[in-house]
Amino acid sequence: MSIAEDEELLRAMREAGCRQVLVGLESPTDAGLDRLEMRRNWKLRQLPRYEHAVRTIQSHGITVNGCFIVGLDGHTESVFDSVFDFAMQTSLYDVQITVPTAFPGTPMYERLLAEGRIVEPGAWERCTLLDVNIVPKGMSVERLERGFLELATRLYDEDAIRARREGFMKLRARAAGVLGSSGGSSSDESIPSLA
Repeated sequence: MSIAEDEELLRAMREAGCRQVLVGLESPTDAGLDRLEMRRNWKLRQLPRYEHAVRTIQSHGITVNGCFIVGLDGHTESVFDSVFDFAMQTSLYDVQITVPTAFPGTPMYERLLAEGRIVEPGAWERCTLLDVNIVPKGMSVERLERGFLELATRLYDEDAIRARREGFMKLRARAAGVLGSSGGSSSDESIPSLA
């Protein structure tokens, strides 16, 4: 998210041909981000700037691929609507969703194993970021699986994708107009094509 604070860097990225950045947003809610990072809670402190940062990056003609994890310890069933609403409101060009995944041998795995929250201990085949291998705190395993699939269906629906991309194109066009009025080129050629 810090690149959104550096207009010069964003211009240089656009001029160099950068078309997309992948941003690990993780969660659009404070409950999901709280204690996600054990030492600094940096992402929780960034949450109030998420929307502005996405719009700033995309206004430079660089699409944002926003990545979310659904089923974090602070999440309830409402997270599915929260992710969808955030993606639509900010016109995220692309969206990736995953579930929390505890890989054997990691501190997360050992902690969840001790808490009795590993679905099938030692099952590497469930470590796909798409298959639920932990017992979430705020919902059942079944609800997380169903909510994940329903959210994917909503996010990747043709109409939802079209609406997000049209929102991006409108923001890009407005930004190109602003660039034109401040001495830059008002032509869409100043922003790389997304084709």
